[in-house]
Amino acid sequence: MTPTVTSAENLHEAMRLLNEAARGKREELQELLGEKYSDLRSVLGDASHASLGWIKHTGEVVASTAKKAAGTVNDSVHEHPWPYIGAAALGALILGFMLGRRR
Repeated sequence: MTPTVTSAENLHEAMRLLNEAARGKREELQELLGEKYSDLRSVLGDASHASLGWIKHTGEVVASTAKKAAGTVNDSVHEHPWPYIGAAALGALILGFMLGRRR
């Protein structure tokens, strides 16, 4: 007599075959990604060096512009202090009113 194969055994065999196929494809995919990743790493490395220089230059320009603006505001405040004092007082009054309101 031949042994009877149950559906559970068929399912188990099918799952085993799928796992083997998945393992093989996983190894292929890892090799492919490893090759592509090394190319991507070199491209990103080059881009990061270029962007680092650009960021450094931009930071220097922003710092220079901020220093010039601060100097201009400082000179303006020393020449005409009362408008700035009034604006600060008005801002404090508005802020105090908004924070002091009951909810």
